[in-house]
Formats: sequence, structure tokens, C-alpha cells
Amino acid sequence: MPQLYFVRHGKTEYNLADRVQGGDIDSPLLPESKQDAIKTGLALQMETIPRVIASPQHRAVETMELITNQFQHPFSVHFTEEFREFRYGDWEGAFIPELRENYPEMFYHLRERPELYNPTSIKGETYRELIKRGTDVVHKACTAFPNEDILFVGHSITITCTLLSLLGKEIKDLRSAPPLDNTSISILNYEKDTFHLDAWNKTNHLH
Repeated sequence: MPQLYFVRHGKTEYNLADRVQGGDIDSPLLPESKQDAIKTGLALQMETIPRVIASPQHRAVETMELITNQFQHPFSVHFTEEFREFRYGDWEGAFIPELRENYPEMFYHLRERPELYNPTSIKGETYRELIKRGTDVVHKACTAFPNEDILFVGHSITITCTLLSLLGKEIKDLRSAPPLDNTSISILNYEKDTFHLDAWNKTNHLH
């Protein structure tokens, strides 16, 4: 049964500064996060994963490279724009506490009521658009590389919503799971077009 591994990128300067970091913005990885990415690679190297699919955003690319630098087996890397982080439009780079204060209803819907989140006024992306592209990435990968384990390296909200959607959750439940930690590992098992959760937000390899 193929296993699908999902890793969130390492913690960045914007994560530390509590700023919005979506699909159209980037900031550098923190030095300690680079070490965490190496630890993640060491934890995954024995799995001999032959395929890696990653977001093209710099924080994901650098995390992926630090992980795969620990691999001692042949593998291929594929980048896809469709695995970028959730796009927040005009909110990209904004200070999160200010958004919470200035846009209380929309911010609440973003975090707590995704079925009501309407980012039209800020030119952002909807949850429906996000899960469409995220689940497409996974389905296409499973079709292209059947019976192979695959590592996906991406972003918190994209991975969270993609996984929960593949597991049958509705849009209203896409923010119901605990947030993914940076360089955490989550695992789905895939068999006969059905996905099963094997692990969520594993961080024991970081300690």
C-alpha cells in the first residue's frame, strides 16, 4: 500500500513575526528551521521515497532540498504551482493581530468558519479553490506514480485542507484539525482510490 508523506516547510522570519505568508509571498527560513529540515530528512531517509513533489515557493524548495540532501537513494523531484500556499490577496505580508482587529468577521471566518469565508474584497482565494488544486495535485501524483511512496513538501493550510478533503471532510471542517507544525510529518495510506490517515503532525523526530 503506497504511503504519501506530507511535510510543512521550516519556520520562517514571517512565521516568527506573526505575519501572513501565503501563496504570493516568501521569507527566509530561520537557522534552527534548517536544522529541523535536516532532522526531517534523516527521519525519512530509511523510507527510500522515490518521488518528491514540492511547492515552488522558496521556503518549501529550501526545506525540500535540506530533506532530500539526507537521502542516499535515487529520487526525482517535481515542482507544481498548484501546491502553493493559500493565497490571501491584499493580506499577504500583513501583521496578523492587526487583521484580527481591523477585519474581525472575515478573520474569524478564515480561521473558524471556512464555509463562510469570502475573500473577494481582498482578492484572495476561497477554500473551495484551494482544495480543488490541492487534491488535484495528489490525485495526479497517485495516477502518475502508482504503487510508489511520494513525499509532498508544501505549506500549512494547503496541506491541512488537502488532507482533510481527501479524508472526506466538508469545507466547514477544514480548520477543525490541530495546526501543522513546521517540518512536521503527516502520512496518508492510499489504496483503491481511498485515503486513510496514518499519522498527523508527527514531530518526535525534531526532539
